[in-house]
Amino acid sequence: MRLLLRVMAMYRLRHTTRAFRHRAFRRFYAGQSISVIGSWIQTIALSWLVYRLTSSPTLLGLTTFLTQAPILLIGSVAGTFGDRFDRKRLLLVAEALLACQALVLGAMTLAGVSDIRGYLAIALVQGLIASVETPVRQSFLAVLVPEREDLPNAVALNSFLMNSGRLFGPAIAGLLLSLTSEGVCFLINAFSFLAVMAAVAVTDSPSVTPNVRASSAAHNAWREGLRYASGHPVIRTLLPVVAIVSFFGSPYVTLMPAVVGESFGGDARTLGWLVSSAGLGGIAGTAYLASHPRVQALPMVTVFACVMLGSSLVAFSVSHALWFCVLMMPGIGFGVIAAAASVNMLIQFGTPDHIRGRMIGLYITSFLGVAPLGALAAGIAAQHIGTRHTLAVGGVVCILTALLLRRRLPALLAQTRDDHLPDQASGR
Repeated sequence: MRLLLRVMAMYRLRHTTRAFRHRAFRRFYAGQSISVIGSWIQTIALSWLVYRLTSSPTLLGLTTFLTQAPILLIGSVAGTFGDRFDRKRLLLVAEALLACQALVLGAMTLAGVSDIRGYLAIALVQGLIASVETPVRQSFLAVLVPEREDLPNAVALNSFLMNSGRLFGPAIAGLLLSLTSEGVCFLINAFSFLAVMAAVAVTDSPSVTPNVRASSAAHNAWREGLRYASGHPVIRTLLPVVAIVSFFGSPYVTLMPAVVGESFGGDARTLGWLVSSAGLGGIAGTAYLASHPRVQALPMVTVFACVMLGSSLVAFSVSHALWFCVLMMPGIGFGVIAAAASVNMLIQFGTPDHIRGRMIGLYITSFLGVAPLGALAAGIAAQHIGTRHTLAVGGVVCILTALLLRRRLPALLAQTRDDHLPDQASGR
């Protein structure tokens, strides 16, 4: 019996990490692991800097809005770039530009610039670059993992990496902020991009085929993507769910500095531990998805994740005990990431390659693009009704969304019962 359990555990581990069979994916994963931590260090440091200079929840929301709002405006259009041009070159240019903006941000901070308008401008520049980099990076996974059956696992492992950064990055940022300054954090992020750029540079990337370019030029590529998404029941149903989770659930990160200051009287380390606790839940969610053997069951994961997110947010909002709030944060992180990543896995696995960039662009718009609107709205709401009431409202909306999605679950499961999304473009 013990031998059987060991064999089952080994099989489960191989299944969970099967995308690592591809050397290019392993290199990219290693580079991203450094860059993701650097990005989270910058995110926490920028939020702390803005709150230290202004003590304004509204400006916290505005900062997040400017960082992510461009994805809402041009994210779906930027997804067409990965379908029409060399993804490797696009990704290298985008990563280099992100490194440059981090250098500028670090130089401004170390020079003692206190005008908040300058930092808001840099946040907007970062958002513009990221609106192109994010969908290109997501679609680049298909280059790193050419075997289609391994692609959902690569998506889940990539989400696992993002949330590992959420776990360690904020804690490292809190320690760095207590020992040095925000400017040092920004410079560390700037140099972290070198790792992922090196991994991308040595990856062989196939050229975009002429028929894909011709098809995209002959038809309006963006409208073609919208038609595909609106005509597919799974994508049409789940993308709005991702948008709701992003708008009402994700702003907890933006409001954490205000919660720390108002309720706990904590410092940057308290902020780091709370956000890191959410990252622990995100890691648990993506680890579960990475080991999930049945793609067709993922809609059930989406429903469960929305319930987990909503209930954890409500419980967090009614407690003033720091230890209890720390315990609730993993449920929040699990809910946000598992809901979004399960939909991403479905889209990546079943979408044809010639339109994958546009579908990922729509997904990124629904998740990361809607988040700044939620952050801005949450900041304004917190100014008027309080931070905790704002979090509670978001939790209730997520629970109601789960109940509505539960009614659509039989149809969604039937649509995905063959372990893939139908390829409408090819008529299958």
